[in-house]
Amino acid sequence: MQKDIGERIRRMREAQALTREQVSRLSGLAPERLAAFEEGSAVPSIGVVIKLSRVLGSRMEGIILGREDAVPNAPTLTLHRGARPTGYEYGETEQGYTFRTLTRPGTPGHQMEPFLLTFATGTTEAKPITHEGQEFVYVLEGTIELTYDDERVMLSPGDSAYLESSHPHLFRGVGDSPARMLAVVSSGG
Repeated sequence: MQKDIGERIRRMREAQALTREQVSRLSGLAPERLAAFEEGSAVPSIGVVIKLSRVLGSRMEGIILGREDAVPNAPTLTLHRGARPTGYEYGETEQGYTFRTLTRPGTPGHQMEPFLLTFATGTTEAKPITHEGQEFVYVLEGTIELTYDDERVMLSPGDSAYLESSHPHLFRGVGDSPARMLAVVSSGG
C-alpha cells in the first residue's frame, strides 16, 4: 500500500511536468524526503499528504486511495458494520506512527477522513508540521504527547483534542506500550 502512495505522487508530479525539486520547494519538503515517498521507502504522514495534495492539485484521497472523482450526488450516509475497518493500512510514517484509513476506499463525497493511528514506543526525531484544515483526535489507549505551537500536552485514554492544522503540531506516543488514537482530518477544501 505505501508504494501505491508513492507511485501516485510521482504520477501526479510527472503529469504536470514538475520536477522533484519544484514540488519540494512548493511543499516545503526536502527533495530526499519526496524521493523516499515516491520510491516507497518511506510513508508520508497525513499532514504531508495534505500538503502534497495541494501542490499537485489533488484531493487527499487522490493520493491515499487513488480517488479523484467527487460525485455531487454522493450518498449522505455510508455505513460499515463489523469490528475490522475496511480501509487500508500503511507502514510507519516519518512522524512515528502507522495509520489505517477507516472509510471504505473510494467513498465519494467525504469531506472528513477518519484514521486509526498506532504509535510505537520510543522516541522520534519528527518535527511539528503544518497543513490546511482541522483535526479532531481521540486517544483510545496508551499515552500520546501533543505538541501544538510550543505547548506540550499529555493525552490519555478518553482525552480528545480539536485543533487548527495550520499551527505547528506533532503527536508522539510515549510510555512503555504502543498508543492508539482516532484522528478525523478535514483537509480544508
